[in-house]
Amino acid sequence: MPPVRRPDCSKTATFPHALTSQQHQVCIATAFPDKFHLESFSEALPPVTIPFAKYFNCRPPMNATALPTVPLDAELQQAITEHQAGRFAEAEELYLAILQAQPYHAIANHNMGLLAGQVGQYQAGLPYLHKALSVNPDEGQFWLSYADGLLKAGEREQALEIVTAAIARGLDNEQSQGLRSRIETAIAGTPTAQETQHVIELYQAGRHAELEAASHALTQRYPESDFAWSVLGTALQLQGKDAFEALQKTAQLAPNDAEAHGNLGTAWQERGMYDQAIDSYTRALELNPDFVEAHGNLAAALQAQGKLEQAEEAYRQALALRPDYAKGHFNLGNTLQSMQRSAEAVACYQSALALLPGDAEIYLNLGNAQQDLQQWQAAIVSYRAVLQLAPHTTAAHANLAAALHGAEDYAGAVASYRRAIELHPDDAKLHNNLGRALQSLDQAEEAIAAYERAIALDGDFTQALSNLGLLQCKQKNYTAAIEYCARVLRLQPDDAQASGQLAIAYGAAEDRDNALKYFQQAIDLAPASAASHRQLADYYSTIKRHPLAVEVYRRALELDSGDSETHNHLGVALQELEQYDAATAAYERALALEPKNISALCNLGSTQQAQKQLEQAKQTYLAVLEIDPAFERAYFALGNCYVLMNEQLLALECYHKTLEINPDYRDAYVNISATFSNIGRIEEAIEACRKGLAVCPLWETLFSNYLFLLSHSTEIDPQALYAEHQRFSDTFETHIAKEHAGHSNVRDPLRTLKVGFVSGDLHNHPVPHFLIPILENIADSAKLSLYAYHNNPQNDDITKRLREVIPHWRQVEHLSDPDLGQLIRDDGIDILIDLSGHTGKNRLLMFAAKPAPVQVSWIGYPLTTGLQSIDYYLGDQFFTPPDELGDQFSEKLLLLPACVPFLPSKLAPAVQPAPVLTNGYITFGSFNRTNKINRQVIARWARVLRAVPDAKMIVAAMPKSEAPPQLAAWFAEEGIAPERLTFEGRTGMAQFMAIHHRIDICLDAFPYCGSTTTLHALWMGVPTLTTAGPTMPSRAGNMIMRQVELDDFVATDEDDFVRRSMAMAANPMLLGAYRFSMRHRLERSTLGKPKLITEGLENGLRIIWQRWCEGLPPVSFEAPVAVPNPPIGL
Repeated sequence: MPPVRRPDCSKTATFPHALTSQQHQVCIATAFPDKFHLESFSEALPPVTIPFAKYFNCRPPMNATALPTVPLDAELQQAITEHQAGRFAEAEELYLAILQAQPYHAIANHNMGLLAGQVGQYQAGLPYLHKALSVNPDEGQFWLSYADGLLKAGEREQALEIVTAAIARGLDNEQSQGLRSRIETAIAGTPTAQETQHVIELYQAGRHAELEAASHALTQRYPESDFAWSVLGTALQLQGKDAFEALQKTAQLAPNDAEAHGNLGTAWQERGMYDQAIDSYTRALELNPDFVEAHGNLAAALQAQGKLEQAEEAYRQALALRPDYAKGHFNLGNTLQSMQRSAEAVACYQSALALLPGDAEIYLNLGNAQQDLQQWQAAIVSYRAVLQLAPHTTAAHANLAAALHGAEDYAGAVASYRRAIELHPDDAKLHNNLGRALQSLDQAEEAIAAYERAIALDGDFTQALSNLGLLQCKQKNYTAAIEYCARVLRLQPDDAQASGQLAIAYGAAEDRDNALKYFQQAIDLAPASAASHRQLADYYSTIKRHPLAVEVYRRALELDSGDSETHNHLGVALQELEQYDAATAAYERALALEPKNISALCNLGSTQQAQKQLEQAKQTYLAVLEIDPAFERAYFALGNCYVLMNEQLLALECYHKTLEINPDYRDAYVNISATFSNIGRIEEAIEACRKGLAVCPLWETLFSNYLFLLSHSTEIDPQALYAEHQRFSDTFETHIAKEHAGHSNVRDPLRTLKVGFVSGDLHNHPVPHFLIPILENIADSAKLSLYAYHNNPQNDDITKRLREVIPHWRQVEHLSDPDLGQLIRDDGIDILIDLSGHTGKNRLLMFAAKPAPVQVSWIGYPLTTGLQSIDYYLGDQFFTPPDELGDQFSEKLLLLPACVPFLPSKLAPAVQPAPVLTNGYITFGSFNRTNKINRQVIARWARVLRAVPDAKMIVAAMPKSEAPPQLAAWFAEEGIAPERLTFEGRTGMAQFMAIHHRIDICLDAFPYCGSTTTLHALWMGVPTLTTAGPTMPSRAGNMIMRQVELDDFVATDEDDFVRRSMAMAANPMLLGAYRFSMRHRLERSTLGKPKLITEGLENGLRIIWQRWCEGLPPVSFEAPVAVPNPPIGL
């Protein structure tokens, strides 16, 4: 409460006419007085000049033995001159200098006392006036000055005693009588000691209403008593009543009372009138520079006006005067927190708590500052202390939740938000923050409900609208996401972030035009925002417009060159463009700015890996893991590096470590499945795919891998295999099909047709070896205009050969599916042919959008795509007999004379005699890739080797020229001695073909048989012993051997497979005879007649186009040719 002003009841003794030297020393202060503080002055009083007679006439008896007049030396004269001129600070310095040399200089002491009064510091002036009188009690002016000072300092009773004593000593004149009259009037206007004591007792007893009545009566009785008005103000304040008028009256009546001005400042401040409050506090401090509360309240008023630096200075002045001022430490902490100097604020709050250890408010603000510093655990401790002291503090529950959220204790955060909501159920911010915590727990539906509740409470709550929009986007509820984000932008039309979020929603919905529109709008709204530029660049990267991404990233870096992550993203875009040196420079710049940017370091390793610097890449990934052993992406990248180094088992360890850290790391499932597949552990590969699809069921790449692996499984029947392909369509094609646009292609059945081929394998790969012989034979009369859409940056001599026969070439690996589809529409393609199926780098989801009127699948994948948008599958009567396999295809079957031709390698050497004729034992062989060689295949081959005990086997096309650990283990389990087996690594084509000289018969794999390798073996005179299975992949060997009329090499089952191998081994001369007939058989078969296959293709494409022109649905049929191929006749 404001202090109650009380009169000082102490008495001051009168001085005798003469003092001994010893008495003089006792009556005056011996220490040099402190310098009083000069700031501003409320009024200017006339300076005092001495001689004394200038002020009053002294009666002769009083001064009969007066001391001789002190000469005015130069220093005193200068001080008086400055004093008279109103230069008080200069006068003060000079007076104090004189007093330092002569402490008992009466005139200097007297004038210092007057000077203090002139600046309103009456109490500070009294010691000087007292000393002057003590030094020279015979000087009447000193008596009057001292009495006047006591009056102005509120010491009325003592002032009356002094002036009365002066009159009694002979100083009886008009001036002294007038002064006594003024003093008596002042005393008469002041409550008596009894009245004063009464109100003090009421205050001490807490009887505030009676205190108000009594003090109000005093103001009526003594209307000019500042004490009465001050007590009335106190009584009103204690009852929560308006005390402003009483406090204002007090300050008017006591203009030189610091406390009165301080109390009035508080009243102004409570009314929100900070300028007036500051004026009052300033006046209080002019009167009393050591007034701690006035410094503190002045600081609070300045803080309320946002003048934080001035507020800080005022709080520090208060604390310098009183270091144990708890409120000062607390409020200084609040000021520093407002200035974002949280670490200093924490120190202030801790100082306050040392003085007030049970204050909940201090703990609350300490927690807030700690939270700003991301000192989550410390903040949690502080908030829990608040709740122990004040359990129903909503802010403490809410802020504890926020700290728990920051500490990633999301469940704890949810519990705290819910407790806060129980206390304040209508607080929209609490519901919004609850939604954030629930979202972090992946409780999407509950998070949506929390956001919706926040919006229901405050329909314009942009943060909740934004959070809900982005969550709906993540949940693929794109319409809702766009709606909420658009609402935010309507509420904040000039907000770049709101525009960027709406762009994100449109981008996720694959509405590219609107996404780009709003990303650009965000930049237009904040052209100097590096973040807005980076958002646009990130989107360009997402839609594979990497050149534009690079351009915008560089613009972002012009705005903020010190952002490590933007350099990192720039590196990624450059790497996509195979600009490895520039990408490396970007990553190195990112690391220079932030040496522990593990994402940039990992990307640097990826660039090294792309340039085949495998050991360097490996060391880079290991360096990442030294910085952060829990960085799952580094384990994943290291696994990829091990795969390239043919360290498959080490790769699997890395991929599994990735999933230990993050079970949702979807790419790890793909690579685990691929690695298992590469070492022949197909069922484990399939299981890895299933686990990945459980985590991410809408990942088309993994789904395609899963289907491809199923085609290698011995544990699935044809119907289940087809059903899984149909599930691919149900999962992905349904929503894409809704977006089909019509086709503007001219329905002219005879015009030149634009035929496009889409593949990621238009380089040195089996697909071009089948495709090139046909493309080379397409006749001009066929009226086909060919286009290629190559989905792979890899180009080589085979690519160059293809570009010679396909006039219109498009590199499309950088294009998104919608962009590629639009390019195909813009090219006006009539028939679009997929050459990948569910193999790597396919673009099946682009096909699902039906960019061409007629769509076909061919060569790349020996099963259905499952897509309704692909109309035909190109096969032949051997590969895809409609009666046997027609129900395994969603497409209609277009049967060519042969589904593919065979183009022999130019590096193939001449056929040599069967090695059995010189070795005396038969040599079996295999050139199948490792993922075709499963456990059951090894078991079948082992049966053959046991049945022909002197036979040996060469297993070629292995990752290395040594036994893969898995295959070696399986052979060992079957009891096949290692010396009977030879493993050959991958080689160039010439060496690959030469290995056939050492092999008599190839043993086929199953259920995914060899095809290209079987044809190459035939060309080298080596037949393949195979079986005919129930699916197209399991019929490749059967198709090839029957096409060349080698039915003796087609077994009906495994037992027959073993019997036929034994029979062939027992008849080496027959093998020798077969060997030299193989090339002739291939050349006479339809496989060796690319012109005939091309004729069938040209006719088939024309027929399916004509059906589309006539509006007829696709049907299965055999493509007509003028002259069918005759039997081989051997």
